[in-house]
Amino acid sequence: MRFRILGPLEISGAGHTLTVTAARQRVVLSTLLLDANCVVSTAQLADALWDDAPPTTARGQVQICVSALRKTLTRLGLPDRIVTRPPGYLIEVADGDLDLHYFDRLVLAGQQALAESRLDDAAEALSAALALWRGTALAGVESPALRAAATRLDERRLAVTEDWLDVELHRGRHQHVVGELRELVATHPLRERLHAQHMRALSGAGRPAEALAAYRSARRVFLDELGLEPGGELRRLERAILTNARTDEPADDVQVSPPVPRLLPADPAELSGRDRPLAMLREALTIGDGAVPLVAISGPVGVGKSTLAVRAAHALAPAYPDGQLYLNLLDPDGRPVAPGAALERFLRALGLSGDAVPAGLDERAELYRDRIAGRRVLVVLDDVTHERQVLPLLPGATGAGVLVTSRRRLTGLTGARGVHLGPLDVADSVRLLATALGPPRLAADPTGATALARLCDGLPLALRIAAARLAARPHWTVAHLADRLRDEARRLDELTFGGLDVRARLATSYAALSPAARLLFRSLGALPEADLPLPLAGLLPGVRDEIVEDALEELVDAQLVDVGVDPTRYRLSGLIRLYAAERLAGDEPTIHAESA
Repeated sequence: MRFRILGPLEISGAGHTLTVTAARQRVVLSTLLLDANCVVSTAQLADALWDDAPPTTARGQVQICVSALRKTLTRLGLPDRIVTRPPGYLIEVADGDLDLHYFDRLVLAGQQALAESRLDDAAEALSAALALWRGTALAGVESPALRAAATRLDERRLAVTEDWLDVELHRGRHQHVVGELRELVATHPLRERLHAQHMRALSGAGRPAEALAAYRSARRVFLDELGLEPGGELRRLERAILTNARTDEPADDVQVSPPVPRLLPADPAELSGRDRPLAMLREALTIGDGAVPLVAISGPVGVGKSTLAVRAAHALAPAYPDGQLYLNLLDPDGRPVAPGAALERFLRALGLSGDAVPAGLDERAELYRDRIAGRRVLVVLDDVTHERQVLPLLPGATGAGVLVTSRRRLTGLTGARGVHLGPLDVADSVRLLATALGPPRLAADPTGATALARLCDGLPLALRIAAARLAARPHWTVAHLADRLRDEARRLDELTFGGLDVRARLATSYAALSPAARLLFRSLGALPEADLPLPLAGLLPGVRDEIVEDALEELVDAQLVDVGVDPTRYRLSGLIRLYAAERLAGDEPTIHAESA
């Protein structure tokens, strides 16, 4: 392994192991490794270094740390591992390079072996996973943000240790684990599961008197520290020892802590003008005693629904310690993901494997609800096309929360709180560009920055593409890119970069329309103005007025047409109007401008 964070931070290469001595470099490298192979923004690195109070020189100091780390890795024969990727950096870690990734793989193998009652294989895999630890995670790295992450890793280590101990007890190795359990109980006196394992180990090793003494000791701790009697498991064990009954269950009943899924994408760095909706989401998704909190974010293509949802989910993660499930419900080709396929993904993330996942939709939904019942899990369903996709994925009991994004207003979700996102205003658009590019570059051309913001219609997707193009072309001025976007014939061509494409996103919404709505949408591309007065009856010759009205409302539902302040007027944004004009000029049936 090249990188080790399950203990003091270490790097191996060129035949020797190196401990990073510079404090800030340790923080930067640790932050990158915790999200290995994902982009970590400069703002996140600055927060890790200065605990949410970075100095004005933070960006420059982060760059200095990254440069020094690159030199260190090159000396170790690991060049080009840290890649600049707007809005920050990414460390490339191959399979087997990072001890945390290897730990996760071994734990999963152990859980699968245990599910199949292969106790020897389970013990071997879990023991190998625990052997990777060399002490407290990220020991010696001074950062409040990273200490919180390290604490979560240490908690996972302890849960896996308990799983391994359960397996060892069911293999009859009671005497073998007594000493380790005595130390663990002393270190973690409020872990009831460890006390129960300690009692079972002593009883199984033929030491019932010591097992009863261990129970009395545990009872004193719980009464003194918590004012509570021990739980039912400890009391059951005490009765079993007193009556000479068995204190261990059959191997099929081995209990392991369920996997904690962490499926969220990387926390996005650029989030401008969304403080209010972010606060609303955090308040709405706070778990209470009532029904499962359910929030649906709606808004047009490219407005930043997914970015807001992922940022909110990361902020809420401490309130959902049992995991975060995430799935984009549009596949890479823009087709809706079936609920059954989504449930299969979630069930596997929750620890099921092979034939343990049922074939039918209803059976999968029932098992899914059972698996997360009573657990604090946040479910994020991104890019939902219809309520039918969501309903089978809703938890059935309190404790979980659900966050949905959709281009449509999902009014059919009973009890859902709706949050609608509109385009950013010019000031927030410019701030988003500044976050991605750095304030100095925009400050050098404020007029160009304002023009670019307007030409992007205030859509964060378009703004990020524009910022990425400028970052890749440092010789371009902001005004130069704005000039290129002023040409309507090429504006959509300009708004594509590195897998981000405004036209492609609009195409998925267009493809989901009915034939009548597509025809009306193309016809709107012939209009010279973005404002549409009612009635539109003459726009589709030979088509009944009610069909035209239904098609228009479908376009409104799909967020391709907006209702103005005056409800008798509708509006297309500039980029959507350009896309409609492109479809009009294509090979599909068209309505000529004269018909309008």
